[in-house]
Amino acid sequence: MLTAAKERLAWIFAHFEAVYLAASGGKDSSVMVQLADLVARPLGRRFDVLYIDMEAQYAHTIAHIQELKTLPSIGRFYHVALPLALRNAVSTLQPKWICWDENERDLWVREMPDFPYVINLDNNPLEFYKYKMVQEDLYAEFGYWYAKHHKGSSICLLGIRADESLNRFRAYANEHKVLIEDKQWTAKMGDNFYNAYPLYDWTTKDVWVANGKFGFDYNKIY
Repeated sequence: MLTAAKERLAWIFAHFEAVYLAASGGKDSSVMVQLADLVARPLGRRFDVLYIDMEAQYAHTIAHIQELKTLPSIGRFYHVALPLALRNAVSTLQPKWICWDENERDLWVREMPDFPYVINLDNNPLEFYKYKMVQEDLYAEFGYWYAKHHKGSSICLLGIRADESLNRFRAYANEHKVLIEDKQWTAKMGDNFYNAYPLYDWTTKDVWVANGKFGFDYNKIY
């Protein structure tokens, strides 16, 4: 699995001018980002990372995101801390809550991060953003925005593993999506914009084997 994932990443860097990875700070996207760095370095390639900061995050997750930001192959780290509508699993009366809601600063779980390059309402370059838009919509719209602002073909890498859920298996196994060179772990999303799932066939064990083999950092919440 590890050899196959490294070959997929090398193929991506050879065929795409602009590459970004969607990271959550969880175990799967974390190992994907660090493996991409391992493959990119000898190739002289760089890639970007998108991270959406949902305010109510574990301290270990924030600390791990800061670790990932130091990887040498990362070009731009899009740390997004904008007001977004998120699913609320702790209330039957309020099915959604708004992270970083300017109208409820006194209720914020933590202060706005002051790390360099954090995207908030004061410096937001994402012209597609709508105040309090749904988180999933931001993920989707970001890909088209990214492709529009980069030359050549763009691709988003997601740390989705097929054995985690039927929904994630469907993202990989969908027979109706347009593939790149018949590679089932890819999908065309728009003009010159694609998604790829380089860890689609990994198990949880594979994730921790890779962490141990390469000494990767990981989110200590696990």
